[in-house]
Amino acid sequence: MKEFVFAYFIFTPEEYEDELAKLVALGDDFKLLYCGDYQIDMCMVNLLPIPEYKTVSGQINTQTASFIKLQNPALAEKMRISYTSEELKNRYRR
Repeated sequence: MKEFVFAYFIFTPEEYEDELAKLVALGDDFKLLYCGDYQIDMCMVNLLPIPEYKTVSGQINTQTASFIKLQNPALAEKMRISYTSEELKNRYRR
């Protein structure tokens, strides 16, 4: 199992500061890479009002991500993990 994987979180502006503080409190288990506004493709919204969201992305320790999934369902619901297996990476390295 990999030690760190890439993860991103999507928050409403109201929850952004509190949830970001929780991620920063993880210390070395979460390496912050980006904070900013969530980009929505205008073709997808069909002229509906666009809700505002904030994103946080970075590298998270796999054990910490598992702990979040088990202990903090509200934060886990906002977390998306991007993982590419070594087998798939090796196929494209050749």
